[in-house]
Formats: sequence, structure tokens, C-alpha cells
Amino acid sequence: MNVHNRYYRMELDDTSGALLALNKGDKEFIRAGVNRPLFTIRFRDPGGGIHDVLAHESKAVSVSAAEGADRIEVSYSEFGELPLRVLVTIRCPEDSPFTYWRLEVDHETDWIIEWIDFPTVVVPNDLTATGGTGKLVWPFNEGVLIEDVAVRESTFAHYVEPNYPSRGIDGIYPAIVPSQFMAYYDDSGGLYFGAHDPDGHVKCVEFYPVEDGIRLQFRLYPGGGAYEMSYDMVLGVFDGDWHDAAAIYRDWYEANVRRDSVPIAENNRLPDWYADSPIVVTYPVRGRHDMDVMDPNKLFPYLEAMPHIERLTEEFGGKIMVLLMHWEGSAPWAPPYVWPPFGGEEAFRTFADRLHASGHLLGVYCSGIGWTEQSNLISSYNRKEQFDQENLADAMCLSPEGDLPYSKICTAQRRGYDLCSTHPFTIETMVSETRQMIEGGVDYIQAFDQNHGGTSYFCYSRTHGHPPAPGKWQTEAMNTLFRKLRETADQVGRKVLFGCESASAEPYIPDLLFNDARFNLNYFIGTPIPLYAFLYHRYINNFMGNQVMAHEAFDHGRSPDNLLYRMAYSFHAGDMSTVVLTENGEITWNWGVGQDVGLPEQESILKFIRNTNPWRTGAGKAYLYQGRMLKPFPLSGVGVQRFSMHDGREFAVPAVLTTRWEADDGSQAQLFVNYTHEEQAFCVGTGALSGRNAVLLTHPDGSQPLTVQADESGILSCSVKPLSAILIQF
Repeated sequence: MNVHNRYYRMELDDTSGALLALNKGDKEFIRAGVNRPLFTIRFRDPGGGIHDVLAHESKAVSVSAAEGADRIEVSYSEFGELPLRVLVTIRCPEDSPFTYWRLEVDHETDWIIEWIDFPTVVVPNDLTATGGTGKLVWPFNEGVLIEDVAVRESTFAHYVEPNYPSRGIDGIYPAIVPSQFMAYYDDSGGLYFGAHDPDGHVKCVEFYPVEDGIRLQFRLYPGGGAYEMSYDMVLGVFDGDWHDAAAIYRDWYEANVRRDSVPIAENNRLPDWYADSPIVVTYPVRGRHDMDVMDPNKLFPYLEAMPHIERLTEEFGGKIMVLLMHWEGSAPWAPPYVWPPFGGEEAFRTFADRLHASGHLLGVYCSGIGWTEQSNLISSYNRKEQFDQENLADAMCLSPEGDLPYSKICTAQRRGYDLCSTHPFTIETMVSETRQMIEGGVDYIQAFDQNHGGTSYFCYSRTHGHPPAPGKWQTEAMNTLFRKLRETADQVGRKVLFGCESASAEPYIPDLLFNDARFNLNYFIGTPIPLYAFLYHRYINNFMGNQVMAHEAFDHGRSPDNLLYRMAYSFHAGDMSTVVLTENGEITWNWGVGQDVGLPEQESILKFIRNTNPWRTGAGKAYLYQGRMLKPFPLSGVGVQRFSMHDGREFAVPAVLTTRWEADDGSQAQLFVNYTHEEQAFCVGTGALSGRNAVLLTHPDGSQPLTVQADESGILSCSVKPLSAILIQF
């Protein structure tokens, strides 16, 4: 069957319903020559046994058009002796570049549906690395642009089919994948593939190479028996780049009447310090990295850090949030218990009071909803006796077979299990620990480290009260937990913020409003892009994060300016700055780097933060703090910086990073950031703004504005000094 309009032509196989073609002009987006099943359904029987059913196995397939050409129905039945019926409906509006897909599954068995892969989409592997111009857009860890699928497959981040127990970095939504769309595009156009689901159903949003192309995978987790989709899978075409694909998703998101996120300017749950854009200063108080001997270091007792904080305050010229690691009185990274703090409550509270008296803030790292049986860092920390006496196995996540496997999360630091997010023990313990931290003077709790994006892990228990398979119940359970933590803060009478590792996933933005960004992990996959900020910056600010593992991506010795680049990247994405300190108070490359690696040059980093952070509270505040990101005007004549990676790649990025923003009052401005040691000249193509005056700001306080105008062709010539930024208001 063929469907076409002025935007696309789509072809379905008449005998199987498989997607054979979807093209825009001469560009074919579906890898031709292979007839793939439109869906795959995985059932689990009561014993956990697997039964996979593919669309091709149906002996009775009917493809028909209803309501003219706007609606197609594909029905499947006669799957051998299995009493199963599947109905796929596809809406194809006449004057739209998009098609809208839904699926219903009805079966008369005692099996549950674990997951459904739907619809099956494979695009050509004509990415840049193969000599083509193609690119993939993936929302993993705030956004990554992929030009070579082989890069990821050669690293720890390679594709693994999601299962339980999980390694924690699989492409699950809402989790380390915070948004529900992917895109493929090249010079001739793009393919948009998304789930327009307002209710937070759990999904796998992934990609991986196959023999004849690249699979774009949406795996849906219904969490039960019969299933009828309540949202659309959207497949269509567009012109442009990743910004244009993201704008499609953002338009849907912002039009969603069930969206709970509140624009920053209207959010009365935010503390005053949020608008002050504090610089996050993070360090451990025992050991020097995660696998070190956990003896107190030079930053313990806590007050030993104050001379460094006071010095950095002078250097930065702004408020600081101290974010402590290895502070737990239990053991480092040994959830769920953290309180009392290492060194005692009195010493901790004295430090908090001293910071507050100086106008600063205190935050702490925690490790989410896990259970530590044995710490591998503090050998004396063992809770096996409590686990057995209190029958805590009942609170843990179970495998599909009903077994209790050890968690795969942070196994070097600990041995234990994943707590089920629905269990009363999980909620009660998190609330109790949180209350004590807040009463102890903490302003921010990165409560969900290892629960990337705020996720909970899969659980197949048949006694917890949730369906015995992954599903929307996980999202609902985490939202319940977040609400109880917020209520706890309200009861104590303090506006404390909570966060997680990686930016908070879309359904969790209202409750996790300040998060430890992980764009640095995308250097193992492709090139980070500020996709998350493009989608959600009006509602949330995050911070650069501790940049863990950056030393395994970048060769710090051969690329001494890579930290400056990463700081500039974070700043231009609208994030707050972060520095990681050694025990001597020096800024180091990232969390976890060994002492055998020389330190970065200090003054350049201090100068960069001193020159850029004031934009967030000064002339750029309406844009960088609470603005809406727009597609930037293109730059030309920009220099290129090249960084050496440990895998042998040369990572090339522009010497000037740029983003464009719209303020709440409708005004627009474009930011230009120079992280190099030389002045950088470039040209901006302002297009339709040719002939209109613009205002060039070179000082963060907005002083000495300069009126500028593009030439007849819309080109505006600019320059930006080393380690600084400028803003042009249009």
C-alpha cells in the first residue's frame, strides 16, 4: 500500500504490513531491500519463560484503508495456536509531514506482555564516517549527535539489550534518556521518530548498527496483559538539523495540557539562590577518588576547606555551593543510609552554618535507591544481618524469573541490590534520611546518583502490588517518592532542592530541579549537543556536573585545554559551572582522575569562570537563566580546536561556541563563547535580520552597549576576546 502527500511517500507491504519505504523527494529514509516485521512482542509466562511473537508469524494479515486515505488499519491474527490478535492503526493526515501509529494487543492467555518493539525502523548507515552526510540525534544524557556508530560500539557504552539487572546506562526513558524522540538527517532532509506520550510510560529509546543499516529502536513496556496504546508513535519528515527535529518534539511537549513543569519565572518552589547561579565546588572529604583508601584527606575536618572556599569566592566573584562527596557516615556510595555524617553531626552542622554565614550553600551526594550489603571501600560496613533479620529481600527488585540478583550498579564500590520504588521500606528510608540531612543544614541533595534521570530499575516481583513487568507504574512510584521528599522539606520549613545523576527525565522535571549533568559521557558516543536545554531550559537549570570519566575520553596531557572547552560547552548550554577540587584545593580535570595526571593550568579556568558566570546574573540572565533556546544564526570563518582522545580519535570543535535564546518578553539574543587563549573573529549570518540594528554587549553588566548592523547580505562581523563571552541582542 502506498500513501503520499506533498511531504512524503510511504509504502507498506501488502502481505505483512511492514514499513518498506518512507521518502522525502529523492531521499529514502528506510533501508530498502529487507522486509522486517512491523512489531515484535515479548510475552512472559508465569514462570518467567520467554515467548517472542513477530508480526511475520501471523497467518492472517489484512491491510486496509479506512476513512479515505487518512487512516490505515493492519490487523494480525492466527499466530499458530496462540490466541492473539493485534491491530495497528496509522493516521496519515493529508496536509502533514507526520504519520501517527498505534497498536492494540488482545490475547487470551495468562502471560504478561513484557515489551513491544514498535514500529520497526531501520535507516541507512550513510553517516559522515562512511562518506555520507548523515547524522543521528539521540537524547541520551542531555543530547548527542552521532556521525559514526562504531565509536559507541567500541566503548563501555555500547548497545546492550535492556534487561534486569541493569548496568544503569541503557537507553531507557524516563531515565538516562530524558526525552522520547530520535532523528536521522542529512543534507537532503530528515526523519523524525518520536513517542508523543504525556503520561511517562517506560520505553527503550535506542539505536544500534545492523548488517544493512542502523536500527532506531522504540521498545514499549506495557506492564501487563492486554494492551491498547494511549499515545502516538510519530514518524515523519522535516528539513534542517537537530534543532529542527527538537522543535517538533518541543512544540508537542509545550502544547501538552498535562505537562506539569512550570517556567522558572513562575515557579515559587525555587529557592532564592537558584537565581544567583552559584558555582558548584565539589570534592571528597576522605580518599582522593572512588577506589582510594578511605582515610580522611586534607579537606577534613570540614572546616579545613573554608580557606579554599574563601579564596575561590574572591576569584569567582560569586556565590558557591559546596557539594560534598564521601561524606556519608555509613560508607561512600553505600545507599540507602548516609546519616549521621562522617565526623559527626556537630562538625557537619558547624560547617553548614559557616557556609551559610558567608552567603554560600551546602549540597551532598547520595546514591539513590539501592541497598548495600557490603561496602568494598570500608570493609567493616556490612548490613547482611539487618537484611536477614528484617526480611529486606522483600523490598528488592526481582528478575523476570523471580530471583534476587545482585545489582550491577557501582560494583567496584559496593555489593548489594536495587530497591523497588514501590515498597514502603524504600519510601520510609529515603524520607527518614532526607529529613535528617535537611535538619542538618543541607540546601541541595543530589539524592539519586546512579538513578540516572531519576529512574527506578525494573522489577518483576509479583508481591509488591505493581504489575510483574516494567511499566508506567515505575514513573508513578518515583513521582510519589519525589512528592514525599518535597513534603518532608516543607515540614522542616526549608526550600531544599533535589536532583539526580544526569539531567532529570521529562516526567521528573517538576521535582528534580537541579541535576548533575552527564554530557561528558557522550564523548564516548559522538558529539554532545545542548538538546536538553533546547527542550526544557525555560523550566530547569542544571549544573555542569563532576565530569566523571572525562579522563578516560580525553587525553589530558595532549589536550590541555579540554577542560576549558567542557566548561564553555556547559555554559553555552545554560548550565551552572562546576569545579572539582583536589585535597589541596586545586581545580582538577574531573572526578576520578588519578594523582599521576598533572593538573590543568589554574588561572585560565579561574579567569574563564570569572568572565562568564556574571552573564547568568547580569545582562544575560533573561536568556541564560530562564530563556528558551532557539536555533542559532550560523557562524562562518570560525577557527577549529582539536583534542586528542584516548581511543585515537581527533575530536574537532569550533573555537567559538554559540547558542541563541528568547526571553520571556520575546526579546532574542545570541551568545558567543571563546574558551581559547587567543581572540577569535567570525561572522554571523543573520539572514532576514539584515538591515536591522542589533546591540552588542561585551560586558556582563550590560555597560557600554554598541549598536551594530549586518551588511546587505545579512553578515555581521564579530570578535570575542580570550576566555570570555559576548552577547548580541536582536
